[in-house]
Order: sequence, then structure tokens, then C-alpha cells
Amino acid sequence: MLKKLKKKKRLVAAATLSTMLLGSAGAYASQNGAFGSNLVGVQADGSVQTPVNQLITPAGKQIEFGGNPMTVAVHPNGKTAVTIVGRNNYGGTGINVIDLASGVMKAQDISLGLSSMWGLAYSKDGNQLYATGTSGSTGKVVVLSVGQDGTPKVQKSINLPAASVGGKINPLDITVAPDGKLLVALNRDNSLGVIDPVTGALTKVAVENAPTSVLVDGNFAYVTNQGGRKAQPGDITVDSSGTPVVTDKTGATTTGTVSVVDLSTNTVVKNITVGVQPERMTQSGQYIFVTNTNNDTVSVIDSKTNDVVQTIDIKPYPNAPKGSAPNAVKMVDGKLMVSLGRDNAIAVYDWQSPDKTPELQGLLPTAWFPVDIAVDSVNKNLVVANADGIGSRGPTRNLNIQGITVNGHSSYAQKGSLSLIPFPTAEALAKGTDQVYKNNNWYGLKDLNAKPRENKKPVAMPERIGEPSTIKHVFYIIKENRTYDQVFGDLGKGNGEPALTQFPEKVTPNFHKLATTFPLLDNTYVGGIQSASGHQWVMQGTNNDYEDKETDAANVRSYPGGAGDAMAYAPTGHLWDQALKHGKTVENFGEDTTAFTGTLPQGSWTDWYNDYLILSGQKQGDLHVPIGNYEAKTDIPSLEPITHKPFPTFDMGIPDQYRFEIFKQQFEQHVKNKDLPALTTMWITNDHTNGLASGFPTPQAMVADNDLAVGKIVDLISHSPYWKDSVIIVTEDDAQNGLDHVDGHRQPAFVISPWVKRGITNSHYWTVINMVRSIEQILGIPPMNQNDAAAEPMSELFTDKPDFTPYEFVPNQIPLDTLNGTPEANTAVLANTTNVTPEAQELSKKWTQWSNKNKDKLTGKHAVPDEINANMQNHAVWYATEGFDKPYPGEKKALAPEEVEKQPESFAPSETDND
Repeated sequence: MLKKLKKKKRLVAAATLSTMLLGSAGAYASQNGAFGSNLVGVQADGSVQTPVNQLITPAGKQIEFGGNPMTVAVHPNGKTAVTIVGRNNYGGTGINVIDLASGVMKAQDISLGLSSMWGLAYSKDGNQLYATGTSGSTGKVVVLSVGQDGTPKVQKSINLPAASVGGKINPLDITVAPDGKLLVALNRDNSLGVIDPVTGALTKVAVENAPTSVLVDGNFAYVTNQGGRKAQPGDITVDSSGTPVVTDKTGATTTGTVSVVDLSTNTVVKNITVGVQPERMTQSGQYIFVTNTNNDTVSVIDSKTNDVVQTIDIKPYPNAPKGSAPNAVKMVDGKLMVSLGRDNAIAVYDWQSPDKTPELQGLLPTAWFPVDIAVDSVNKNLVVANADGIGSRGPTRNLNIQGITVNGHSSYAQKGSLSLIPFPTAEALAKGTDQVYKNNNWYGLKDLNAKPRENKKPVAMPERIGEPSTIKHVFYIIKENRTYDQVFGDLGKGNGEPALTQFPEKVTPNFHKLATTFPLLDNTYVGGIQSASGHQWVMQGTNNDYEDKETDAANVRSYPGGAGDAMAYAPTGHLWDQALKHGKTVENFGEDTTAFTGTLPQGSWTDWYNDYLILSGQKQGDLHVPIGNYEAKTDIPSLEPITHKPFPTFDMGIPDQYRFEIFKQQFEQHVKNKDLPALTTMWITNDHTNGLASGFPTPQAMVADNDLAVGKIVDLISHSPYWKDSVIIVTEDDAQNGLDHVDGHRQPAFVISPWVKRGITNSHYWTVINMVRSIEQILGIPPMNQNDAAAEPMSELFTDKPDFTPYEFVPNQIPLDTLNGTPEANTAVLANTTNVTPEAQELSKKWTQWSNKNKDKLTGKHAVPDEINANMQNHAVWYATEGFDKPYPGEKKALAPEEVEKQPESFAPSETDND
């Protein structure tokens, strides 16, 4: 009778889920879009809107804290759990301790003296806790004693050597062998570290590429190699932090392996081929389950033979494209619990044996980006670490201007969480699955991705992908790092906060004119916190598990802020890959390029500015570098042939006016030849600024340069024959360099075309994923992954009654060659200071000296987005724009560089340095 009852419950659960999956597709999509006009952040019902087209309604009990948790571990006695945050400058500093019975935080921010953190493991008796991470350039294992109440205390740190490729060794997951030795995945060394916790003696066992996680089974260790197998002759390879990894032409990795290490001899006895980018594992009986984050599978290894005996396809709904990013797994009562990082969910499978395909029982909602699962057997809870938690909802910075207090959000103020989720019942799974569908807008998939109909009349934004559009050419422009309030706080319309405005209409006259001429988008968000994650969201419509964790753990391995690491690329490719795959022509100007080099000396910013004056006919003479001598480089095979080489990459030493002139020459050639590509991508960078560095324009002048370049591009296109069937979409890769009263991800964005509604204010919730989907919808190319498949095109902005009036750019009101002063004086920025006191003059000198010390990181062949610490740069730009008597928001007085350097946000570099 009991068996029959259990079987009936399983059938009811399966039937409920099946009904849900196959039910009405339009039921949820019809409600003013999935998310209406939600603002990012906490909603009235307690849910949280993320900046990446997902709502958060986590199941169970939530414990929130500053920072991004990377790992969670339950004490052997089952009373407490610990989690560790990825970096010490995103709101948290180290380890948090949670009482599992009450769900109460017992201890918070236990510092380990590390800038980057990752792994946690208890000794068998629970008296010791081990953590991994990096301090400066040194990898470390921190040994902690554990008190009776479960609170750990640092005893010592074991220093690790540099990686074999040079630079940081990047220790990741850690576990304890039966003999008490510590087993650590030495990620950049491509080895397993075997460490004596007493003496610190290290033995390294070479495995394959980018080991990430370790599992022990008796006398054998299983190590997931996220970078896959060693390259062989004939392979396509792309560099990942000093190691050539096997890729396809999109630049994304294509292999994954698990190394089996005999701990008695410290030798690899087998490398097992699994899915792409394998990460965390679990064991049940003789079977080891491996999550493969980049191809949405779980590999099942029989530990008796060390063969893969089953591959489980992770599809949270029928025929789901890739994009779930399964990254952690546990077995509970015969149920396989799989963490789906990008879906913000735990998928529950009824797994019986490798001979039977497991059945998806349902989904449980988590907070944003779950990365690890532990099991609380005492209280029968899953303990889920949510790396991105509830997003940039940490402490606000308060600013008081003329008696008005303003709350400002920075994208760095991250708030992660743990979820204590009861072991699921059939009813909980049915309810949870429904909620996960709503949170991800999956109920709208059938309508959003319906097949095209024949004989449809062309309209600006087709109802279905594949139906004709009146728009034939899309320009996709990526800018840098400013929040909505920084630029549009003074606009006088829309949801802006004037007190947070740093680049008002005088600095950005074109942005202001574009925002009032075309739709003003005051509720539009970027996905990334900084460039390394931002460019992936902008061009892929997603951010894979590897790069999301890299961002959350201080980018120790690499910083692909505009390409530069094959492991950061999604398996579903970039927007240009999808366009090319479906027969569309593409040309790229700067985006995802990594260098701009030539045979001649690069010269100064003034040299390139003079070249712009010559190219534009304002000055006579020879270019200091002939066009074509310097060429842009990229590490992505599919991007290289479609990149216009004379267009510069990210480099604050080259004005955006020069970029415009290079684009103008190529565009006019297309007009002449009548061969403009369907998709044009472009990276225009100088609103990033170079702080107060001498020899470079002031921050206001650099933002004005960027504003003018965009204005001229729109003017050029709108006065051409292609204006009649073009759209220009302008976004940023991230909005990290400022504050915003709504959220640190909110950006000034534009959709510009004869086919959009003019003069309106549109407060619909939009993200860069909606922009990607709109481009796909217009060009008739299918979505790449789960994210853009569930995103709505920005249809309500468009009209089928075009206005072909061209745009006239507004001349800059600030001279673009207004250079910062010498190290001894900086009159340009002091002009913004109300009272030029000796203290203000001294601060000016110090911030100029700091900018000069760091300016080479943003110019020339070593220019990389965000290598300068963003907190320091933000202070420099604040003082330059607001004055040296205006405290940075959240602070009581204007600070010198040496004071800002002591802030937690300034401890770790924003960008890795493994040279």
C-alpha cells in the first residue's frame, strides 16, 4: 500500500509539472510584459527585480549579507554552516557563520586577510576549517580553528608559489584527503596541490587545463578541469590566462575533463572526457556526478571503471536552448539536486540508475545566481549559496547637497545570500516550478518565439522573428561606465536625481538632445558590474558561469573586458556569430578587440587629436601615424575577419573624434559601394576618462568628446541614404563609475531611428538583453540562448509611421583639448571648487599625482578597462567634476588618495595582473 501511495504521489507531481510545461504560453506574457515598469531592486511584494530580465523570489529562509558567496560548507556536527565571499571589496570581507536551526547569522565578515576568496572545507572532526584565496599576488590556504559555537578563528596562512605560467596561482576548491592532507585545485598552475596542513609542504600533481573542483573517493581524487584537455596539433586554441585552451571559431572552449589522481603515488591515472567547462561534483554510491556549466549537462562517472556511463541533459523546460549553467549538485533521498546558476533555480531529478533517463520533478526558486549547495541533514534543508543574491542593494551612499539628502547606489555594493530550502515535496515542486517560470518569463516563450508567418507586410519591429522589417541595418554602439543619474539627473524629465549629475547638458549636449528627440529610456539597465562581465552580457545576451564567478572573486585569473579569455565566452556564441550563421553581413569597429599596435611610436593624446584635426580638414599636415600602420587585434577567431583594423580599441590616449573619422571614412565607402553590412558593432570608449592625469583632457572634456562622437555618428548616418532603413542602439558595457538613486546598473541608453516614437519618455523595464533580442527580431536571426529567447523585443518604442528628419549634432560646449594641469597645479579642476583653499590645492596636487602614476594603465599597448582601481578613479573623477571641497557621496569630507586607499573597495585591484 505504501509503495502504491508513493508511486501515486510521483505520478501526481509529474502530471502537475507536465501540465505546467505544456499549458498556455500566453497566460503570463500578456500582463504588460513580464516585468512591466518594475525598477530594479526590492518590489512591494518582497521580490527583487534584477538588471538581467529576471525576478527573484527565493524559496525557504533567506540570510543576506554583503559580498558574493562562492562556497558553503556545513560543519560535521550539523549545527552551523559557513560561507565565504569572493572578494573583500564588494560589500563583505570574509567568512560568515550561520546557525542552521534558527537561520540566524552567528558571526559575520571574519577577515582572512585575503583580497580574493573561493574554497572552504572542514577537517573530518570539524576542529579545523580551511579556506583558499589570494592576497596581493600570493595564493594562500588559510587554516582556522573552530570554536565550540562554530565560529572559526585564523591560526595561520600557508603561502603558495607563483603559477608555472607566472603570476597568481589562483587556488580554488579545497577538500581534505583521508590522511588529512589538503587537496587544492591550483587553477592557473594546471595542477592539484597536495598540502600538509601542519608543515605547509606542497606537492603538485599536473592535471589538465584550469582545475576548479576536487572530490575524494578513497585513495583517489577527482579533479574537474574547466579549461578541458591539453591542446593537440591541429586544434583551434585561444589563450586563457597563459594556457592555450581548445576552442571553436567563436573562441569558446569545447572540451572538459576530469583527472583521476592516485593519492598513494600522486599520479594521474586517467583523464576522463566529460562536458564543457566542468565544475562542482558530488558522489552517491559508486557514481560521481559532474556539472558541466557550458553545455548544460551532468556527466555520471562510474568510479569502479572511471568511465562516463550517463550524460544528463539539463533542460528546465522542453527543448530549452543552452544557458542554464548547472554548476553544483547534491543527492538527497534519491533526488539529484542541480543548481542552475543562470536560471536562479534548483532542478530536482528523480535519479535511479545510469541505465534510466532521470525525470525532472520540478524546480525550486533561489536568489540570483546560485553557485553551491550543501545539505543540512539535521533540519532537512538545502543550504544554497547565491553569489549575486539580491544584486547591488548593499548600503547606499548618502550625499547632502544644499540641505537635500540623496541616496545613491553603486554597482559594487553587492548583497549575496544563503537560502535554507526545505527538502522538496511534490507540492513545493509544483509551486516552485510555477514561480521559476514566472521569474524567467518562460510562460511567454511560445508567443515570443513563434514561427514566422508568410506574406506579412514589413513593419519596423516584426511580431515574430523571421517576418520582414522595414529596418535593414542595425548599428550597435557600446559606450563606457556612466549611470543614468550621472548624465541625465539634470534632464528635467524622466526619473533623474539632479544632485547626482556629474556630466550635465553643458558637457553632454548631444546625449541630452538625443534623449529628448528620440525615446527617453529612464528604466534601462546593464547586466555587468564591470567590463569583464559587461561585454559578455552586451554581446552574448548572457554571462557564463566562469566569468560571473571571476567577477565575483576579483578576476584573479583574467580580465576579458573586451575579449581576452576563451573561458569567458558562452557556448552559444556572440551576436555577430549568430548573425553570420544566418547569412547576415557584419562589420566590427573596436568591440572585443584587445590591442591596437603598429610599427611607429604611439605618441601622445595630442598627437592623435592633431590627426583627427587633419582627417576632419581642420588642420593641414601629415598624420603622425598613417592610417593602417596601427591595427586592432582580437583573440576571437570569428571576429578577426570582420573587424575594421584601423579603428582603435580601448585606449584613453586616443580621442573618440579620431574613432569617428575612421568610422566615417569606412561608412562613406559603404555608401559609395552600396554595401553597408546588416549589423555594425562599435566600441566608443572615452567617457571612461583618464582621471586627472597630466597631458590628458579633463574628465568633462573626455565625456564631451564621447558625446560629440556619438552625436556625429548619428548625424552622419541620418544624412545618408541608409537612414531610411536603419536603427542605432546605444548601450554601455557597465555603469560602474558612478552612483544612481535607483540602482548602480541603470544606464543612459538610446534607440535612434526614423522608425521610433519621438519625444516620448518610456519607463518600461529594459536591459541589454532586450536590446540583443530587438536586434535579432529586426534582422530575423533566432535567439542564441535561454536569456534572449525569454526577452521581449523593445516593440513599444517603434512606429510604422516614420519620421525621416535627420539629426543635427550639437557642437561641444567644452573645448575637447582642455588638458589636466601639471603635477604642481590643476587650475582646470580647481575651477569647480567654490573656495580654493590651500587644502583644496593640496588635494588637487595629490589626485593629479595619483592619476599620473596610473595613467599608463589606460593608454597604449597595455591599456585595459578597469585596471585602475575603480573606487580610486571614481573619487578622482568626482572631485574633478564637483570640486575639491565636495565630499564623495557617503563621506564627510574630501579625501586624499592615501585616505581612499584604506577603504575596503580599494584593497583589491579591479583587474588581474598576471604578467
